[in-house]
Amino acid sequence: MENRFLFIWQDSGLSTKSNHVNAPYHFVHFGEVINYVEKNLEEKVDYIDIEANQTEFQDVITKIISNNYKAVAFYINTENLQNSIKLNDYIKEISPNCKTIAYGEMPLYLPKFFKETNFNAIVSKECDQEVAILDFFKYANNKLGKREMRGVILIENKRFTLSKKGEILDSSKWGLTDCEKMPVNSYFKMEKRQQVVVTVARGCPYNCPYCNAVLYYGKKERRRPIKDVIDYINSNNYEYYKFFAPDFTLNEKYVIDFCNELIKNERKIKWSCTTRPDLLENEEMVKKMAESGCYKIAIGIESIEPEDLKSIDKKYDEKVIAKGIKLLQKYGIEYKALIMFGVPNQTKKSIEYTLDFLNKYKVKARPTAFTPFYEMNHNMNAEQIAKYDKRTYYEGIEDLSYGNFLRLIYDTKNYKEILKEEVDSNCMIG
Repeated sequence: MENRFLFIWQDSGLSTKSNHVNAPYHFVHFGEVINYVEKNLEEKVDYIDIEANQTEFQDVITKIISNNYKAVAFYINTENLQNSIKLNDYIKEISPNCKTIAYGEMPLYLPKFFKETNFNAIVSKECDQEVAILDFFKYANNKLGKREMRGVILIENKRFTLSKKGEILDSSKWGLTDCEKMPVNSYFKMEKRQQVVVTVARGCPYNCPYCNAVLYYGKKERRRPIKDVIDYINSNNYEYYKFFAPDFTLNEKYVIDFCNELIKNERKIKWSCTTRPDLLENEEMVKKMAESGCYKIAIGIESIEPEDLKSIDKKYDEKVIAKGIKLLQKYGIEYKALIMFGVPNQTKKSIEYTLDFLNKYKVKARPTAFTPFYEMNHNMNAEQIAKYDKRTYYEGIEDLSYGNFLRLIYDTKNYKEILKEEVDSNCMIG
């Protein structure tokens, strides 16, 4: 049977390209979603991962023309919004009867924005995205009525029509990236490691204003059955895994049980995860994580400076962070600090304080720009929205130029020189 349905991940713009940051999401929002839809649609679906494979425009259009798809699902984030809208317009010219649906960050942040586009539908907030896409494909194939789709918002004459209420999936039903079908070698190249990403949890109780975890999956956390993860590991022949969860160590019992199963498992792996600094206080858990192959944890500390933390409503302090660093180092786990530059009222001194602190403990930092997604609105155009990128967004720090702000993000190891240079240049001007 010919492929009648297509998924597209469009390329990002030059200034917003973020391959190393986006790589895990290709597994999560593309590979796992496609796997779920394909299994429940009970027929093969096609995909074009333009960002990962750097696919030529001519090849994309040729594929669209030759297959005459019934429906296409676009994954759309801040970075690829402009290019996704353009490609969708081309598809509508080439195949007027093809129905298209948008899912991902942007339809959730700015649903009304899509009223002015040529998309036929978007996924609603109150629904797991793969459920809505599955039903939309069935609708496009005349297998499901307009009012029977779960969590699909249709766009007709620039007006919204909500279908049935969305559905939140039981975690045992989540898809798992088919490493034989998806271009995982391209994902490995993006992340510079042969690392398979597996979602183990959805949802987050913290709802930080610069994070989209709650927007995607709500505040209530759901965890994938441990057996399903172990079976998946055993079905692949890879050594490195990233267990994807907003707060991996939030459920300590799950983590300890999970580590015990990894220790018992015949196939040994090395793995990493992400969590918060105030969720690393259980030494027994950390010890188990190390014993089971955990080699790195990315921790969203954002800053060390008290006023910075207060401005983004963080309740922990540097003592908590220092304790977590020492605990991970005791068991040979790398502490990778996720920090932000440009948080409200941040100063050059607070940036230096944070980086000095991390250097003292020999901790690597991965900085991004503080990005107030909550300021975006549907009256903005695609170009204005694209500026809300977590690698380039900047509202200003006193005595710090935009050029040096970017240097801090991309050349953090030379922060002393960068921060000093700005002061010197101002003195020279004066």
